[in-house]
Amino acid sequence: MINLEWLRTFRTVYKTKSLSKAAELLRISQPTVSQQISTLEAHIGQKLFIRKSKGVIETDEGRILNTRIAGSIEELEGVEKLITQDDSKIRTIITIGISEHLYKTVLCRQIMKISEYVHIKFGQKQQLIKDVENGTLLYAIVPDCINRFDLLCFPLYKQKIVLVGTTDINFKEFENLYAVNTVQAEKWLNKYKWYAHDSAAGFIKLYWLNIFNKKRPNIIPNYIIPNEYEVLFQLSHGKGLTIALDTNVAPFIKDGTLQSCEIEEIILRELVLIANKNKTNKETTKRIISILTKK
Repeated sequence: MINLEWLRTFRTVYKTKSLSKAAELLRISQPTVSQQISTLEAHIGQKLFIRKSKGVIETDEGRILNTRIAGSIEELEGVEKLITQDDSKIRTIITIGISEHLYKTVLCRQIMKISEYVHIKFGQKQQLIKDVENGTLLYAIVPDCINRFDLLCFPLYKQKIVLVGTTDINFKEFENLYAVNTVQAEKWLNKYKWYAHDSAAGFIKLYWLNIFNKKRPNIIPNYIIPNEYEVLFQLSHGKGLTIALDTNVAPFIKDGTLQSCEIEEIILRELVLIANKNKTNKETTKRIISILTKK
């Protein structure tokens, strides 16, 4: 197998017409250059250069080989130059872990503002925390503050539980009913089709406990889809109601496809940005927080 270093050395000698100049450009010794050229010639069974007292002259076989490899060698050298530059963009890749539905509702519209190079990893909370701890990820967006020695934790915003509906629903009517008679307000909810991602989700139970002082009203979901974002997406293309977190609903409200109703403020948890203490810098972290918390 031909060593790519032999080809690069050949290409440099071909351009400079000198073993010594090639050695200087490649930052290796002249004997090493001579040895690599000799090894390449022996491997392909062709003489590539004729040695002269002042430099070398390529043979016909040398010209043919140069024509075949010139483009590929220059492309590889371009990649090498990009990687080794002090201001290389490849060195500024920002890696962020997040759950899939949080990405769709919290991060996807902000990713291009964060950096020109951002790599996203989907995962569950505990695994993402481990990945940030061991340096596989620089950052992660997870629920609730994490107290670990090698992690920095920055609060982003609190997530509230809200009633969500399509734009044809008159939430003012519901609010007026609720203020007078919660039983009638519950019957009003039953007029509509319901969408859910998990009928046993803890935050949904928390909503009913706060609003109706019961674990669950007499409501049977019409459509159960095992992902909160997909529930909201499906609802935005239909008619009906669901219970969701306000941060997840925000993009749909902005698009004008859904609306929310907040009878009482019910805070479920706080989203936080966690960062690897040793591999992140303050300015980058500060910029990411600013982008994510900007309304």
